[in-house]
Amino acid sequence: MRAVLISVGKILAFLGLWALFTGLVIMAAVQFSGEGFYAIRTVRLTVEIGLFFAVLMPLVIMALLVDKRGPQTLGFSATRLRDLLLGVLAGGLILLAPIGVLAAIGAARWAPDVEAFSTQALGFGLIACFFNVMTQQMLVRSYIFQELWTKFGAWTATLVTTALFLAMHATALMQGLAGVIAGANILLASLMMGLAYVRTRALWLPIGLHFGWNALQGPVLGINVTGNDLGYGQWRLFSFGGDPLLTGGAMGVEGGLIGLIGPALGLAFVALAIRPAKSG
Repeated sequence: MRAVLISVGKILAFLGLWALFTGLVIMAAVQFSGEGFYAIRTVRLTVEIGLFFAVLMPLVIMALLVDKRGPQTLGFSATRLRDLLLGVLAGGLILLAPIGVLAAIGAARWAPDVEAFSTQALGFGLIACFFNVMTQQMLVRSYIFQELWTKFGAWTATLVTTALFLAMHATALMQGLAGVIAGANILLASLMMGLAYVRTRALWLPIGLHFGWNALQGPVLGINVTGNDLGYGQWRLFSFGGDPLLTGGAMGVEGGLIGLIGPALGLAFVALAIRPAKSG
């Protein structure tokens, strides 16, 4: 019981610091740019970078100063950096799988609308998406996952952080049946990324998988990501005219039954193709 209370206290301290720094970033954005700051391209990108540092600082404080661990334990092992590119490739491919199925059954079709396309907007979107993904993965799978894994095992860490990951998407999950399906999608995706972290003992592969899926779906293809528009432009490459139960409708691919193919394939890929890294 004492170990549980200590871990809970540390995790709450980490979350408290994260909430404090996050609040400062948001307040600064509102102060200088107003409540609609997220619609301003440069401010949105600046805020995403600020939110990244808002979770990085608590990680450094808790891991290095409180726990007295070395920098190599933070989850950014240079020896696993190649996993970032592998994850981006795999994340993109597992998104293309359900889109391909939707196209094959006539629920989606190639219908490019690229009059508003801008390489600058695409670049801004990809950079903002990358920092957003980094923030989410560090919040869920850095200090919290590490603390629970070390003390109580990988399964406990995976289940607890998956619950947290679902809670982070609570607004989307309350959108009727599409929200329920999106919840199942996020559940599978979190299990995939948790296993990726356990197998590699680094954050690069989970970050790559998450970024590959989100970046291709949002900034590149112009599809909503769990109900959110992550792009900076108004172009679209696909038209989804099929049953929203299959396509996800306004929720995006995650909100449709066919979308479940993606994280299921990703989970199988990590389980079968990624060998466990040596500890230490």
